[in-house]
Formats: sequence, structure tokens, C-alpha cells
Amino acid sequence: MNRTASWCTAGGAVIVAALTGVLSPHAAGADDREQRSAEVMRELVPSSDGPGCAAAVGKRGEVVWEDGRGKADLATGRAITPRTVFDMASNSKQFTADAVLLLAGRHRLALDDPLSAFLDHPAAWTRDVTLGDLMRHTSHIPDYQDLLEAKGVKVTDPAGQQEALAAILASRPEQTPGTGFSYSNSNYVLLAHVVERVTGTSFPAFLQQEFFTPLHLRMTLAPAADVPGKATSYDGKDGSYTPNSSPWRQYGDGSVQTTAGELVRWADNYRTGRVGGRELLAGVTGGAVGVGDVLRPRGIEEGRYGAGVLVLPDGSLVHRGDWEQFHSTFKVSPDRNTAVTVVCNAEPPDGFRAANRLLDIWTK
Repeated sequence: MNRTASWCTAGGAVIVAALTGVLSPHAAGADDREQRSAEVMRELVPSSDGPGCAAAVGKRGEVVWEDGRGKADLATGRAITPRTVFDMASNSKQFTADAVLLLAGRHRLALDDPLSAFLDHPAAWTRDVTLGDLMRHTSHIPDYQDLLEAKGVKVTDPAGQQEALAAILASRPEQTPGTGFSYSNSNYVLLAHVVERVTGTSFPAFLQQEFFTPLHLRMTLAPAADVPGKATSYDGKDGSYTPNSSPWRQYGDGSVQTTAGELVRWADNYRTGRVGGRELLAGVTGGAVGVGDVLRPRGIEEGRYGAGVLVLPDGSLVHRGDWEQFHSTFKVSPDRNTAVTVVCNAEPPDGFRAANRLLDIWTK
């Protein structure tokens, strides 16, 4: 699940202060869970001298455990800590989907609306693709990353939201829309466009206004930005590491910048519905479509894709994110009381397994 993220200029000073603020204190119990969790981190990141990972566990909106191991920046020796910011990559999709659900709850759009209703000069095929198809990856629209690269635009070349939208709308679905699951980042770039078209507000500003600020989350949507406290991502080969970065500036499919702890704090909205209410919560899993074993190579079990998250057979929510060499795993327990995030700035041995182990430690 590849991903990216433009610095939100509106309220920039507030965002900087939020991202560099002090996190709430731990609420860990007097047992061995912290020790066992630390052991998971040591196994995930055997050496603290190279890139590494941060992880956090939340219970009912409170961070109960968090840790960081490895280096956020090899050039300066800055360590990864619970305050280190990462690009959450495709784990940003849940915010895009929830923005659409929020607007649906306000009767400003509907999931069965055709994409064509939100375009100035719609191609004929856009009448056959609904917003629900985009949200659940059943549109069969090619991935814009492949489309741009086919035009000779490399990930090391500048490319923004408009370039991605132009490439998407110049293509067409590869199969009949609505006939099955096919993961494509194009779907969520289009959904961000729809939100902007309906609200007249930039998508980063909309997320800040409707989600981040009301929930007191230290987050920002900022593609290709040097966010304060952010880790550098690295390609690794034979024990040596090279920084990996891209000037691509698309959003909707990724680009939320935050800490592991803040993402598990966000997860409590799946329990409370504080933003969006029951209607949004119902929309998260309602109409979810089966994915078969399409995502199994990424370490994700068979399940159903809903609103920017995969719903596993036991009712838990999960998603992976990968962009540059940021890798994030997010999981919420079936009862929605416990959430875990593991995020790394180089390819981890098995971040998904680590997330599962941490969730087991804190739910049993």
C-alpha cells in the first residue's frame, strides 16, 4: 500500500506546536506487560544503532504504553522516541473515508453518488463509478503511481495532486466497476477531491477542522513536508542505509504525519463515534467487500474492506501503510477498547506480527 503527503499552511503554527508538544503520561498497570512489550520491540529492532520503530498501545483513548528504538536520523544520531513523527502512509486512508462518511451523514453527498457528479468535464466512465466504489476499492481504476511512472514521471520527480488527478481521469477502469476488490491509491486521491469540491475547503484544512482539532490530536496532513520531529526514512542494503524521500505531493491516499501514540488515541473514535456519531461508525464496516487473499502478501489476513480499514473475521480493524521507507501497522481490537500502532523508518522484519503480539499482551 504505497503512500505519500502538502504542508497545511492554515494554522501552521498551531500544528507545529501540537506536533512538538508533550504527550500525555502513561497509564500502565503494575504488571509485566511493559517488560513483555519492550521485548517485542527488542526483537523487532535488534540493534539501536540503525533505523528503527516506534510503537504505542491505547486503551479507550489513553496511551498506556509506548516506546521507540533505533535512530530517527542517522546523520545526527537522533533517537526514535514516542515523540518521533512518521508518515503514516496508507493508514491515512481511514481519515479520507471518514471525511466522506461525515459528509454523507450531513446529507451533502451519498455513497451511491456517481463520481461524475463531482467533476467539471466528466468522462463517460465516471458515471459508472460511485463514491462507495472508490472507498471500498471496487472501482478498478488504475493506480496513479503506475500511471505517472508510465508517463515517465519517477517518484524522484516533482508531481502533485493535480498531476495525479489528470493521470487518473485520462485513464479508465480496467474491469467493470463494483465487481470486486482491487486496491488502488487513485480511489482515495479522488475522494479527497470530492471532499474539496463539496466543502470548498482544502482537504488538509478539512481534516484539521473536523477531526484533528475536535479530538485534540497532534496530527497534520502534510505531503513531502519536513514536519518538526519527523524521522527520516531509509533504504537498507548489506548493513548500509540511504535516505529515501520523494517530492510527490499527493494526498487523500496518505500523508498524515503524526506519532504512534496519537494514532492509537485517534482509534478511540471507532468506539465512541465522538466525531460522526453512530452513522459514521455504521459506515466504517457497512457494505465492506471481501478481499480474498489479495493482501495476504502484506501480512494481512483475509477480511473485508470498509471505510479505509480492513475488517478481519474476528471483527478487529487493521491497515498497513508503506511509503518511501515508512511502514506502519494499525490495529483495533474487536471490542474497540484497545488499539496498537507500530511504525518504522526502514523495512522492519515483521511489523504486523509485532502489532499482533502487542495487542495480545494488552488485551489478555
